[in-house]
Amino acid sequence: MWLKPEFGSYVMTAKNMENDTSGQLLADLFDEYSEWYMGLAAEYGSLPRSLSGLSKEGRQFIYLLDDLELHHMMRNKYLRYILDELESVVYAYGGIDLRGDSDAAEVAEVLSVSAADSENYITGDWRVVRDEDGKVADLAHLGTRQGNDPEEHPGTWFMAGSVSFSALEKSRFGALWDEAKPGVIFRDRNGEG
Repeated sequence: MWLKPEFGSYVMTAKNMENDTSGQLLADLFDEYSEWYMGLAAEYGSLPRSLSGLSKEGRQFIYLLDDLELHHMMRNKYLRYILDELESVVYAYGGIDLRGDSDAAEVAEVLSVSAADSENYITGDWRVVRDEDGKVADLAHLGTRQGNDPEEHPGTWFMAGSVSFSALEKSRFGALWDEAKPGVIFRDRNGEG
């Protein structure tokens, strides 16, 4: 369904990444990833949980995570493993969360999209509106915020702080990653393949 998502018209190349500030790269990646999600909602009526990492050489991956069956703490560590393996300097993460008060029956689906590096983040939220068939009919923007404390906010902490992996974790995460690679989208943002 989402085999070859197309991004917006902005292309970040390795050359302008070297000259770009971290903040501008985050803003560009956030805008691009948000537009990608808007396109998925309009075209498919669905919003997958996903992670995209970008290396300083312009290599990018897009990993759809809906089929990943790991406890959320292990999933977070696994995602950090992938970002480290592919030498990502910035990443984008998106997916639907449930927010509100379940006791008061006031729970809403919210699409959260974040772009972050080890020191800064930008994150935005959209309320998900579904049609009678359960497909996404609209996304209502709730707000965008940014900051320099990514370790404090869900979805923005994957590159914050240092993380060590045991030999067993490296082996397990490496095997999971090898198994996932055929379904992961890879692209060179410099247009070289």
